[in-house]
Amino acid sequence: MTAPVPPSVEDAYSRLVTQRRSLTEYAVTALRTAAAQAPSGERFFLEERNIWRPDSWLMQRAWEELADIGAVDEALEVAALLVARNPLTVPQAMLRAARVAGDRPDVRDHILSALANAQPVLMRPPDAAGARLARERLLIAAATAAACGDISTTFTFLERLDQFAKPWDEMIVHPEKRELLATVLARVGPHPLSLALIMSANRRFGEAGDNFVNKVALAVDVDARGGARLLDRCVDAMRFAALTTMHSQRMAVAVMARGGVADAVLRQLETIANVQEARRESGLALRKNDQQLLRQVKRPQANADVDFLVYTLQEAVRVMPLRRIDREQRVALVRQLGVLGGQSDGWTAAGAAATLLELGAPKLAIEVVDNIAPNDPTRSEGAIALVSGLLAAQEDDLAAEQVQKALDWARAQEGKNAERATVWGLVDVFLDHDRPEQALALLDARTVQPTFMDRLRNRFRNVITDDQLRDDRLRLRAKLQLGDQSRATDELLRDLRTWGPRLLEGEALVNFYLDSLLAPLLTAARWVDVWDLLPEIQDVLARAGGDRHTVHVHHAAELLIAHMDVIPADEQPLERYVDFLSGLWRQDAARGIWQTVHGLEGALPLILALEGPEAVIQIARVASKEGEEWIKIGPLTREADA
Repeated sequence: MTAPVPPSVEDAYSRLVTQRRSLTEYAVTALRTAAAQAPSGERFFLEERNIWRPDSWLMQRAWEELADIGAVDEALEVAALLVARNPLTVPQAMLRAARVAGDRPDVRDHILSALANAQPVLMRPPDAAGARLARERLLIAAATAAACGDISTTFTFLERLDQFAKPWDEMIVHPEKRELLATVLARVGPHPLSLALIMSANRRFGEAGDNFVNKVALAVDVDARGGARLLDRCVDAMRFAALTTMHSQRMAVAVMARGGVADAVLRQLETIANVQEARRESGLALRKNDQQLLRQVKRPQANADVDFLVYTLQEAVRVMPLRRIDREQRVALVRQLGVLGGQSDGWTAAGAAATLLELGAPKLAIEVVDNIAPNDPTRSEGAIALVSGLLAAQEDDLAAEQVQKALDWARAQEGKNAERATVWGLVDVFLDHDRPEQALALLDARTVQPTFMDRLRNRFRNVITDDQLRDDRLRLRAKLQLGDQSRATDELLRDLRTWGPRLLEGEALVNFYLDSLLAPLLTAARWVDVWDLLPEIQDVLARAGGDRHTVHVHHAAELLIAHMDVIPADEQPLERYVDFLSGLWRQDAARGIWQTVHGLEGALPLILALEGPEAVIQIARVASKEGEEWIKIGPLTREADA
């Protein structure tokens, strides 16, 4: 038996090129063409999602996208295609759709009606083999009813779940089920069952129970009926619990902060510091020499214990109701964070400074950054975070002062790395705060005037360096924010499109095209340049594979969707988008079925925006009907045939 001869990708698309077709037809053609390709064994087995079948994964992502936009009937129709492979698909689709029910009364009523119809089956006693599946169905049903605001139905499902033998052991220990259960309890408020679970969580489940209580506390709406009482129980549960791990201690701080108990937060931080000191004295400080705690880089000036305390305090401030605590407690938090922020390196100081600015203490934030060692290269991170926070707080004069201070420090360092990192970071901050004039001034100040020999070399060999490419991409973004339509801007864009592919590759090249070229051009409404750029983006996206291909295509799709409504009709944006996706899928099809599935997965939001839910349903139907054939054209089949 011989393997089928794959058709030419170009031949498969020739029929569609002669007459413009829908995106669905292009997608189906890509899938069928890709399924006929014969991938190499290495590529087939290196797929990171090889635990999924390609057709199953495409249908899974299809119903998830449909549920996210509130297309309940369509999501359930696609989910039903997967029931034989995953019995929980339909309940999961209802739960996902219920998360948008707050803004859509029609979605809420539809889901509650479906739950009412399913209730007799859910309440039926299962056999021994189906007990675990029944518990999961009840938990998902309770979460769905809670998301729709039907508290009585939620209690019905929870009480039925409580009748199983030790049902909560699995729910609280398993991370995903724990978070789902915590969300349910936070929505339903105080109830004998929920209060009993919260108060016994630490004793019965240890660290997993502490994490559960933390999830409940963070999800509680204190303004809702019974919310404040439920939060108080969470605080009491953690305040009087036996906390045996550092992670549990951090969870306790977060819960107490959520409850607005600032004094207890400071006492708990003191307890953590004492435990750390005892571990150091006993030689049990396992992280003492581990400096790779952030961004996987070497941090010789960092202190791991201080980093843990600062992160814990930052997390507490983030969830704390600052308006409900008095001035003395806020001052105590500020002082504690100010002391800790200067005891590690620049990255820790950067986070501490940002949090201090949120607390309204700009002078102390400046002091924290000033205390970073001058020989610490991460000082630039602290300065960048400080300037960003000052600009957000409308402290322009202080921000300008800190910019100059950061530049003086960077220029005093050996080499170019400090100045380069500082200037680029500050330029990004100015552009994020819509201050292109200051960004251009910083870039111009960094520009080194070429010598006579530099000009002579460039006359005969016109090249740019990586630094110039980074400067120019920032300069283009600033000029586009200013609305500069000069010839110099056009030349700058042309140079970037020329040199970017020569100097960059892989992930860096994709980010260059999407973030440094496509996004600014769309924001500046330079449609002609956008249409010229799309074929290049198409080629760059097609080079990546696996999950990264999905991420990149999804990012491009989101950028295009965000500006779809503002593009003039005479620019024919819909036709341009269809050409972009069809060309991308044509290249994906040449690389096999998984590459095509990843490309379709990333483009699902754009398909929905262009052609609606029916297009996604048709693609899912093709996957369900023809998916069995997709996995037969692989190395195992070919070896068996041989």
